[in-house]
Amino acid sequence: MTKKIFEPFEINGMVLKNRLGFPPFLNMPAEEDCTINDQTVRWFEDRARGGAGLVMTGAVLVGPEPDYAMLKMLDMTRVGLFDDKFVDGFVRIADAVHAHGAKFGVQLEGLGGVMSGKGPSLPPYPDAEDATDGFLKIIYNFDVPITEVTIEELEAVKQSFADAAGRAKKAGADCVELHCAHGGATLNCSFISPYYNRRTDQYGGSWENRLRLSTEIIQGIRKVVGDDFPILARISSDQLVGEKGITLADTIKYVVPALEKAGIDCFDVTQGDMTRSQQGIIIPMYYKRGCFMDMTAEVKKATNLPVIGVGRIVDIDMANQFVEDGKADLIFMGRQFTADPDTPNKYLAGKADEIRKCIACNMACGPCPINYEIHRDHIPLTQAEIAKKVLVIGGGVAGMEAARIASLRGHQVTLMEKSDRLGGLVTSLAKTPMTGEFGNLVEFLSTQMEKRNVDVKMNQEAGLVEVEALQPDVVLLSTGSTMQIPAEAKSQPSVMDHIDALERMDEIGQKVVIWGLVAADFAISLANAGKDVVLMGRGGVETLAKYYPSGRRFFILRQLTDVRLPRVTPEGARLSNPEVLYQITVEDIANNEIKTVNNEGTQRAIPYDTLIISRERTPNDQLFEALQGKVAEVHKIGDCSSIEEIQEAILSANEITRKL
Repeated sequence: MTKKIFEPFEINGMVLKNRLGFPPFLNMPAEEDCTINDQTVRWFEDRARGGAGLVMTGAVLVGPEPDYAMLKMLDMTRVGLFDDKFVDGFVRIADAVHAHGAKFGVQLEGLGGVMSGKGPSLPPYPDAEDATDGFLKIIYNFDVPITEVTIEELEAVKQSFADAAGRAKKAGADCVELHCAHGGATLNCSFISPYYNRRTDQYGGSWENRLRLSTEIIQGIRKVVGDDFPILARISSDQLVGEKGITLADTIKYVVPALEKAGIDCFDVTQGDMTRSQQGIIIPMYYKRGCFMDMTAEVKKATNLPVIGVGRIVDIDMANQFVEDGKADLIFMGRQFTADPDTPNKYLAGKADEIRKCIACNMACGPCPINYEIHRDHIPLTQAEIAKKVLVIGGGVAGMEAARIASLRGHQVTLMEKSDRLGGLVTSLAKTPMTGEFGNLVEFLSTQMEKRNVDVKMNQEAGLVEVEALQPDVVLLSTGSTMQIPAEAKSQPSVMDHIDALERMDEIGQKVVIWGLVAADFAISLANAGKDVVLMGRGGVETLAKYYPSGRRFFILRQLTDVRLPRVTPEGARLSNPEVLYQITVEDIANNEIKTVNNEGTQRAIPYDTLIISRERTPNDQLFEALQGKVAEVHKIGDCSSIEEIQEAILSANEITRKL
């Protein structure tokens, strides 16, 4: 029996072949002047080819013409629809999407909200008594200068939305969506939310007035596109900033009825505020899958219109269950369809074990760190002109990815791993509940080793003798890295490095000191497990979780610092455990006690049952020089080449192996 998620569904005459969609993602490729290029077309066509029933653009600029210098400074590209010159590009996308039986939708946004420097009212937000900082200030120490939007600007922008919707329809789009969500990230939500809107004119004060801009835009769009063209609205079920923002109760009582009356055909329900509570939008791996769908279900109870659900849904069965349970009519799977655009087709073909599941790393979602094919300038996967014997030494994610690609290209591949398990460092990182999603990548690549008939030799360390015995044409060295233990800690008992500690968590004592501010989520995991944790390092607060992607770092800063953010959920609460110490110098370690001094000269002796070191790593590349002259080609990939993150490991594995 066909699962409900794969049944057709209709929205005001637009018939979708299934109930799965690719949601509005802002990171679609484009030219610096906001025009569409071949990469833009491929970005959307890949999702349509992969089996999505509805493919949406991210927020398309309806006008005015953007500040290109600002976009370049922020390393952003945006797609525009503020002039007739853009129509031909959208025709290309529509044709490409339609060729695979999917429908194409365009999300519209104009001026931007407070995050882009345009506010309904001036800061502080929500008020001087309870002032908060925005995302850019917290992560990059960048204050966005805010100007108050004028009535004249609002009149112009309303017309811009209507004109852009007309262009989208002319280009062959099947629907348009008005972006009214994500708090300060959009003009409409900035006006709807009492958090940002303290105006006293017709666009402020009451809920009716704050919703006026959105309802007037919808009415203007309807006049242009006609009654039989679907208009969707993306709304935040809850802004996740407390009573001073849009709450779920507010959405049900005010937002849903107002937008229904204005004439929309479908609610695309998300949550959060990009500048103050982005955990609802760029949801990190620390949250369970589908964590916000209960709020979407409440919105669905309040309307007879179709409802789309979204948020950390990476599994088709889970998506289907949400639809079966009546929590939503359709499901958007954005990051999953970025990690693997072919997710629906693989599932339908009985190849669910070959789906590359999103790891919720928040490193980037366009390109995706674990999916090289989504990179804008990727090297195409072709058959090798000459089949070679390829030996991959090291079974971490870089090694397995290299083995997978080499096999797909027709090479004869052997992988040697010195331990009894694959995945290396990433398998270790997946050991805690907070970071368990890292295991998705290991599971996918391990399965591919079997599917691709890679000759995997476990518990076998590769030296010169072993390599020469195999007589490979190419060696890909993926031997990882080793975490360095400071001299003063080397001879002490009860000392582990970060990775060792992940593997031996049952041996970690009650009192834990972690030396290295990079291990922030591990520290929280241990505290959640009931340990008493001190996290310390040489740097200041700016180095806490310094190399984490911004979405995950935002979560960490909210819990471990006094950053000025709304603290209205358990995940937003300031934790006292772990205790975090900055600008610390270690003076001595002895008798399960670490003696420290901070930059102000304050000394402290901290007793511990377990001391965990999470500091510098160095490449394990000793075999590289030894193999020179022994094998025709030797390459280093992953940490063996350079200490980086997962995305660089996958990148280097592909960039080298696709040229062999």
